[in-house]
Amino acid sequence: MIKPVVLLCATACLTYVPYVFLGFWNRVFGGWGTVFYCYAGEARFITAYAPPWAIDIFRWRPSPIGVMRQDGVRGIVLASPLTEAEFLNPENAAQFTALQRRITRIARLLGADQIALAGILPGVLKNSPHIPSTDSRDIVVKAVLSATRHLSENHALDPNIILLGGAGHVGQALRPALEAAGHAVSVVDPAANTREFPSHLKGTPCLLIDVARKGVVEKYLDQLWPGMVMLNETFPSPSRKTISALTAKGIQVWHLSGVAGSVTPPLPYGYEDAVPCCAARMPEGAMDVKLVRLGA
Repeated sequence: MIKPVVLLCATACLTYVPYVFLGFWNRVFGGWGTVFYCYAGEARFITAYAPPWAIDIFRWRPSPIGVMRQDGVRGIVLASPLTEAEFLNPENAAQFTALQRRITRIARLLGADQIALAGILPGVLKNSPHIPSTDSRDIVVKAVLSATRHLSENHALDPNIILLGGAGHVGQALRPALEAAGHAVSVVDPAANTREFPSHLKGTPCLLIDVARKGVVEKYLDQLWPGMVMLNETFPSPSRKTISALTAKGIQVWHLSGVAGSVTPPLPYGYEDAVPCCAARMPEGAMDVKLVRLGA
């Protein structure tokens, strides 16, 4: 029943009229502050965002799929049945620009003060003149630090941390924050010319933090060892096959679902019962995050 209702709302919002009315309400009563845009990422996830017959209709026209709430502020969740390859294809440059402008216009009509982007888009669009998006790295870093403290306190972990994807958009900001918190950080990332896990940590109960792109950890399974704890911040959460392989090695796998809050209806593939870190607003005080044990 949920999918037909979402599809009906999304269809009604192909025009800007509903956003005009919601914006009027927001300017009078307040409470709406964020527009969050997410996308399917891979072809196999597209049907979670739109039925096959609607894919072409919504592909480059972000439409609402839900409402989120965090710290008393509501936000609208927009989505498209798009893959990363389609975003990055130069042949789609005009459509990609139109998509950014549509998101920006929706935010302005609503009177929202934050545009948040999922996946690779914060890095891809950080200098775009078409969309004034919020750089979510500080929020993600704070969430990962909170999750790291929780796991370190509850699992007697070594202070050494292996950061998978440490040369990426989030990883570059996360590494110094972890070091400032007293951790020794070893980056594993081909972009930093480090493709091997540090041999001197072999066998130690260290924490592996994955902020790389989806599926990267699968390439390193043969380098992992029992006693490690893995914290996954990557979307989507690892596949069942990968989780089984990790747990078979004696590795605990924890998924950072996001910041305490709600999305209605829940987002698929690892964001249940939380607002994704990339969509969250920076709290004034401590950040309450949701961790889920995978494969337990």
